[in-house]
Amino acid sequence: MSDFIKNSIERFKSKGKEGILFLLLSIGVFVACQGALEDGTPFGPSTSVFKILPTTSVVTTGDTLTFVPFGGTAPFSWTSSNTSIGTIVVNTGVFTAGTTQGTTTVTAVDAVGNVATASVTIPGLALTFDPTGVTQVAVNTDDVITVTANGSGAGFTATVVNNDTGSTFILKPTFSATTGTTFTLTSPATLPTLAQGNQTFTITVTDTGNSNKGTLTYVFQADTV
Repeated sequence: MSDFIKNSIERFKSKGKEGILFLLLSIGVFVACQGALEDGTPFGPSTSVFKILPTTSVVTTGDTLTFVPFGGTAPFSWTSSNTSIGTIVVNTGVFTAGTTQGTTTVTAVDAVGNVATASVTIPGLALTFDPTGVTQVAVNTDDVITVTANGSGAGFTATVVNNDTGSTFILKPTFSATTGTTFTLTSPATLPTLAQGNQTFTITVTDTGNSNKGTLTYVFQADTV
C-alpha cells in the first residue's frame, strides 16, 4: 500500500487541488478493496436483491421442497435453524420435513456474503384411533383406545369438552395414559338423566413426543328410567 501511495503522490503532486482530490479518492478506494479482499469478498456483500423462493411454505412430514435462489451469486450455502423440524442439503437447497411439527427458518448465503431467509412450517400428522369413537352406556367403565398411526410412544395428554355447552350434566369421562400406544377413557360415576339426554364429548388427544393431535367422539348415554 505504501508503494501505491508514494507513486500516486509523485504522479499528482504537480496537479494542484485536483490532483490532491483524485489522490485521496484513489487511496480510499484502495483501502476499501484491500479490506474486502482480506475478508474473502473483493467487493463485499452487494446491495442488489437476493431472496429465496418460496419465502413461506408448509411441508408435510416426510415430504421435500427445493428452495430456489433469486439473485445473489453462486454458489449458495443452505441451513435450517431447527433440524428436528426439517433438514436441508447444504449445497442444493432441498428441504425435508421432519416428524416434529413447528416452524424453522431456512437461510441461504451466497458467494459474496449476501443472506436471505424463508420460513417453513411443519403441521404434523393426525393421530388415528381404534376404535375411532366410543358409545358408553355404563358408569365407571373403561374403554381402551389404541393410537394406530403417527404417535411417538412418549405418551398423551387430552382435553375433554361437552359438545352441549348448556348441558346441566357436569361430569366428564376421565382420560388416563402412560407411555406407549394406548390410553383409557373411563365413564363418569353417574348416568345423565333422561331429561338431560345423551351427552356427546369431543376428546382432543395430543402426543407429548411430537405434538401430533387427533380427535374422537365419546357418547355417554342417558338413563332410560
